[in-house]
Amino acid sequence: DIGAGVLPDYTEHFTDVAMSDEQAEAYKKLSQILSAELRQALAKGDPTLMGVVLQVLLAWPECAFRDELVRHPRSKATLAFQRSLFTADEVMPKEQALIDLCKQEKRRGRKVLAYSVYTGTRDTTTRLKVLLEREGLRVAVLRASVSATTREDWVADQVERGIDVLLTNPELVKTGLDLLDFPTIVYMQSGYNVYTLQQASRRSWRIGQKKDVAVHF
Repeated sequence: DIGAGVLPDYTEHFTDVAMSDEQAEAYKKLSQILSAELRQALAKGDPTLMGVVLQVLLAWPECAFRDELVRHPRSKATLAFQRSLFTADEVMPKEQALIDLCKQEKRRGRKVLAYSVYTGTRDTTTRLKVLLEREGLRVAVLRASVSATTREDWVADQVERGIDVLLTNPELVKTGLDLLDFPTIVYMQSGYNVYTLQQASRRSWRIGQKKDVAVHF
């Protein structure tokens, strides 16, 4: 709608990252156990496990660095338990992909805005910050505790301090923020909300941007 020649190029890239063998095997077992529990519950007319099973199976590959205890939301009975597979010093495959990309972009003089939808109970950003900083990258995490009215100033302060990577939940920046300093955007997960995804993908592809914008999924 703006017209040709106003904004730089915008491209999207999809990278398929396979789980480690141990991670994939554990996921398969967890999926089988929870699917069986769900089928039994549905056969009895109980749909309460649908959301639980969906959320656990989506989130566990991102959070395999912590124990996973799954309980029935009503009876509190234990449905499944999966021990953590990765220590604080061990990097999961998707985390390694993010590290490699951030280091590559730093060499090219580009800052990275990385999104994770798991920033609450299943917080992944604290771990990602540690892993990225261990590789020599300067990282900041934008959390919901920073008020909406001060977020743009907060980000500007972090940029002035020389960060290479900004980690946050896409919900926190989906509208109103111009993040021109981050021409590379990375989604660790896409989430369900298509509106949020579309808005957050355009945080740096805005009038005033001089660099090509690349969004990685």
